[in-house]
Parts: sequence; C-alpha cells; structure tokens
Amino acid sequence: MRKIDAYIRSSVINSILAVLFVLGMLDLVIALLNQLDNLRDTFTFADALYYVVASAPTRLYEMIPMITLIGCLVGLGSLATHSELTAIRAAGVSTGRIMLSTIKASAIMMVLSLVMGEYIVPDLERMTTSFRTIALGREVAVTNEGKGHWHKEGNNYMRFAAIEPNGVLHGMTLYEFDENKNLTKMTHAKRAIYQREHWSMENVRITHIEDVRTEYKAKSIAPFDTELTPETLKFVAQEPKDMAISTLYKYGQYLDAQGLGGGEFKLAFWKKLLQPISTLALVLVGISFIFGPLRSVTMGQRLFTGILVGLVYKIVVDLLGPIGLLVGIGPLLANLIPIGLCMIWGSWMLRRAG
Repeated sequence: MRKIDAYIRSSVINSILAVLFVLGMLDLVIALLNQLDNLRDTFTFADALYYVVASAPTRLYEMIPMITLIGCLVGLGSLATHSELTAIRAAGVSTGRIMLSTIKASAIMMVLSLVMGEYIVPDLERMTTSFRTIALGREVAVTNEGKGHWHKEGNNYMRFAAIEPNGVLHGMTLYEFDENKNLTKMTHAKRAIYQREHWSMENVRITHIEDVRTEYKAKSIAPFDTELTPETLKFVAQEPKDMAISTLYKYGQYLDAQGLGGGEFKLAFWKKLLQPISTLALVLVGISFIFGPLRSVTMGQRLFTGILVGLVYKIVVDLLGPIGLLVGIGPLLANLIPIGLCMIWGSWMLRRAG
C-alpha cells in the first residue's frame, strides 16, 4: 500500500513541478516582453532580464492554487489514461485513499504558499521594485501613479506625493483638524527627511485657518511631529497584495485603532492566510473531475479545463472580496464563500461518480 501511495504522490508532484516550470517560463517571456519598452542606457536588456527573473516568485505566488489544480489533473489524469487508476482501485485501494495521497502531494504547494506569502514575496517585491526604479533613473521610488499615499494620525490627515525606499517623503501635505472636524492648519513641504529619529520638512508653507482670517508663513526648515518612521512608511507605500501576512494583520489592527477600518488589508490578510485552503478546495475539484467527467478525455481537454476553472476561481475571489466589503460581507466570509462552494461542488461530483 505504501508503494502505491508513493507512486501516486510522485506522479502528482512531478506533474505539479512540470506545470510550474511551463507556466513559469511563459510568465518570464510575457514579463520580459512588457519590459522591452523601458530599455534605455541605465536599464539594459540584462537589467530587464534580472528584474523579471527576480520578481518571478511574486507573480507565481498568486497562481499557486491554479498550478496545483492543473498538476493534479495532469498527474491523476495520466494514471487514468493508462488505466493505472483503474488497476489501483481494482487492487482494493479506495477512492478516499487515492484522494489522501493526492492531497499529501499537494500539501507541498500549500506550505510553500504560506512561506512565500510571509517571508519571500514582500521582501522580493521591495527589492525588485527598488532595483527597477533606480535602474530607470527615476527620482522617487513609489509614486502610486499620481494618486499619492494617504495616512491618518489622530485628527491629522497627510498625503505624500511619493516615497523613496529610504523613507524620504516628497510633496507632503498635512491637514490638521480640531475636535469639531474643522480644518485649522494646512502645511505643505516640498520634502521631508528622517534624521536622528526626527523628521524635518524642507521648503515649508504653513497656512493657519481661523474663523475670520487665515495666516500664511513660509519656512525653509520645520519639524514634522508624527509617529511615522521609515519602517512604518513601508506599510503606507506598499500594496496589500505585496505585504507579509503578519504585517497585514498588524497594519489592519493599527488602522482599526485609527478608526479607518482597513477592510482592504483585512481582505488581503484572509486571502493570503486561506490560500492553502483555496488550493485544497481546487484539488478536491480536480480529483472529482478525474473520477467523473474527465476520466476518459484527452490531456489537452484536462489542461484546458484546469486553466479555465483556475482562472474563473481567481476572478470570483478577486471580485467577491471588494463587492463583499461594499455590501457588508466580512473579509473572512468573502474569502470563505468561494472556498466553500468549491468544496461542495467537488464533494457532490465525487459522490455522483461513486
């Protein structure tokens, strides 16, 4: 029995690795083609190649559930094509035992997704983004495409036009409100830098707003009192999808303390934390396909079905989360709904296949 388990696991693992390699190569080619328009003296073809190779894990991370699904379809499908699956069942191995062997093989990808989401993707994203920005010769690293980055601290709201990786702020505007939500002071600085644990603003224009008049002052340098540090600025500047799982949880709590909700970050937190369960749900669907409608079809049809199901699942997850926040469904429930539907669908298909 152990040999049969090991044979099924090796077949599935080898198929998952093959799918990972093929999709990884396709991703590299597409990403490299997208970078060709940016080539210049400071960003050569070698730099572009290094960037797309180094950032490949961050792109493949979100594809892990689909890669595992396709790998299971290919691995088990190959056994079904050569009638090995029929022989294994005829030898007394139950469908449940085959499922368990397949899930054990897929567990590698589930653990990998947790490790990548917590330790690899966040640092790799920062490193590759900084490398590309510096190579392109841009003055600032994070611009957020002109929208700027907003932050709230007590009654104060601040906007940064751009943030450098070392924490230098560009185009900073600070809006200060009193307890009655009245704007009392507006400060604009061309730049703010962090030195010796203190912030200093440069080229500062300050407008004091009172009931009957406003007062304007200009200073070359002024202090900037805030709890922000270059370390915490990484949270402000980074997209939720690129943040570590633990960081998303801490930043979500910080936003709650500031009364900002932080639904987008909670959504990303649960999505990353539940990604192994998402992978398991898709694996269950894949197994049900092999014992059901895809038992006797060609490998091409299995690949097409795997890609289609994986893409539809990703689109549903990406759409349901923001919609859930709008209609009042919690971030956890918004992530659990597609997982639950997949598990119910897979279980129903398996039951129907006998």
